Amino acid sequence: MIFNIKVNNRNYQFDKNYNIIQICNILNIDIPRFCYHEKLTIAGNCRMCLVEVKGINKPIASCALPITQDMVIFTDSKLVKKAREGILEFILINHPLDCPICDQGGECDLQDQSLIFGSDKGRFYDYKRSVIEKNWGPFIKTIMTRCIHCTRCIRFIEEIAGFKYLGLTGRGNSMEIFNFSNKIISSEISGNIIDLCPVGALTSKIYSFVARSWELKSIFTIDLNDCMQSNIRVDIRDSSILRVLPIINENLNDNWITDIARFSFDGFKNNRIIYPYLKVNNKFIYKNWIDIFFFLIKKIKNQRINFLLGNFIDLETAFILKKIISKYGNFSLKFNLNNYCKDFINIDFRKNYIFSINLKSLNIYKNIYLIGLNLRLENALLNVKLKFLVDNFKIKIFNFGSCFNNNYFMYNFKNDILTFLKIFEGKSFLNNFILQNNLNFFIFGENFLSLFKNNFLNLKFFKYLKSSFDFSFLQNNVTNILNYDLNLNFYVNNFNEKTYKICENYNYENEILYTINVDSFFLINENIYLNMLKIYQGHHNFKNITFFNLILPTLTYFEKNQLHFINFFGFIQKSKNVFNLKNKNIHSDFDILCNIFSFLFKSKLNFTNFLENFKYNFLSLSNFLFNFEYNFYLFLSNNIQFNNLNLTKNYNLTNVYRSNQILKSSLVILSAYKEFKKKYSNFA
Repeated sequence: MIFNIKVNNRNYQFDKNYNIIQICNILNIDIPRFCYHEKLTIAGNCRMCLVEVKGINKPIASCALPITQDMVIFTDSKLVKKAREGILEFILINHPLDCPICDQGGECDLQDQSLIFGSDKGRFYDYKRSVIEKNWGPFIKTIMTRCIHCTRCIRFIEEIAGFKYLGLTGRGNSMEIFNFSNKIISSEISGNIIDLCPVGALTSKIYSFVARSWELKSIFTIDLNDCMQSNIRVDIRDSSILRVLPIINENLNDNWITDIARFSFDGFKNNRIIYPYLKVNNKFIYKNWIDIFFFLIKKIKNQRINFLLGNFIDLETAFILKKIISKYGNFSLKFNLNNYCKDFINIDFRKNYIFSINLKSLNIYKNIYLIGLNLRLENALLNVKLKFLVDNFKIKIFNFGSCFNNNYFMYNFKNDILTFLKIFEGKSFLNNFILQNNLNFFIFGENFLSLFKNNFLNLKFFKYLKSSFDFSFLQNNVTNILNYDLNLNFYVNNFNEKTYKICENYNYENEILYTINVDSFFLINENIYLNMLKIYQGHHNFKNITFFNLILPTLTYFEKNQLHFINFFGFIQKSKNVFNLKNKNIHSDFDILCNIFSFLFKSKLNFTNFLENFKYNFLSLSNFLFNFEYNFYLFLSNNIQFNNLNLTKNYNLTNVYRSNQILKSSLVILSAYKEFKKKYSNFA
């Protein structure tokens, strides 16, 4: 149906039954609001969005009124201006006059709207009320006297985060927002209510009294703490990160980011390695880069190098490693990650190892199965997407594995052999859901894949899935995607601790262990590695770093500029240089490898034309590189092969608050984790 309406004496046509405030947003007509937000349900509390509609003798809240045929709307009439002025006067009756010391100053919706729509004088001379502050957790600072009861925080925690922690008590002048039973808000995305609050009632404890918005420089980049790679805005002053905020991206993180992405930025400077070190007589001594290069040339020449890759590996670094190994040989490559996906699928086809469906298209499925996942912890924003599907499209979620305190209804099952055998035999009540339609989607986690060691059900389970259903693997580490995209598995040989343990008589003096961004290194038999030259290339100190002979400091992903990373959807995004450490001893992984092997082979490795040289076996990367504009790669045929499958009952949960070097170095995340663990924990 086409709706013909008139707004401010201009005629328009719309094909959907929008609310008036949505129409005004489309037409770029400024409608003030406090309680309305496009991602939350409509409350109509603040009454600030009043408009005049012909035929109705009083102003109407535009957020709650849908358009009708031949509706005539006025957004700037005298009646509307007078009504908005009166509403603002009532809101300001009890609002404290502490704008000079409020962290929201300069970004406050109440300040802006008071300036534009408010009166130039006040008529209230009585005492203002005060409200006791609340404890809402380690991240959120509350000054509830400033609260205007827009209820955005209540609606976000209930509708998006999925927990009923907050509610309203009292009426009139006694109204307050309370947290039930004096519980803290233990949600992985709780920090988003700081952005939602239109006044200074909810602010960041970490940002408190630190800076003003006009002092900050904003840089748009990506977060790599999870594989969704949320788009973020980093605000800095004098090369120091002061806060991290989300960038709206409907294809990835919507309007939200996780608390880990928002508050872990202090970990980029804590516990850093800032100089290259060489171990001499069991003591680390400082060496300049020229000495390091000559030392490596002498040691590396005619020796076998075993590369071990960890987290935060960019495309350029992976590409140069592939070129070095393929061109010069005598190398091996291994990943200190759960790249088990390659053992069960055909990685020749990209659809097989990325999350193969657009999040907006998940609503076509009737049932979604989570196998070996704790999605609330492993990827909180994807969990928010599934909650939206459950609430709005009545999709059923089935969880196989650890039962966790999730924020929407799901069916929980054991992750054991008997459960799946019943499905094969048609004896499980799940068969009723599976056989009703073919719209089933399976999501496998790395925790589940890591336990495929024996051959319990052989090919049965995946053949059963392949016949009728769609499924994807949820990668927790972006280096896995690089591994499959660049076909680095081709260069992996039998370099592993088990092989070394068996071949203890082998002379390892001619071998080198070269690790890049490895978070931790657990050894079965440390004596095996004694005769090897052990190199650690990374940016943070960690527990077992004394095991290595040579330490090379590198840049974090916030310090790298114009380098590319791939998320689990297959999107390729650029990092931006957020700040500089002003230390000439720290270089990127890409530059270090280029210089070392240029010295070694006495020929310059020229990778300046990276985008022109680097091509996938089926598509050119240069056609799909983009910055905050996203497209999917073309998906080729789904040729899936599996072998050596078994199903195991239990799996270990990943501690997302301690999952990489940056988070381990963040004092903010550490203190928050300790507080959450006292209240509730999903970790073993």
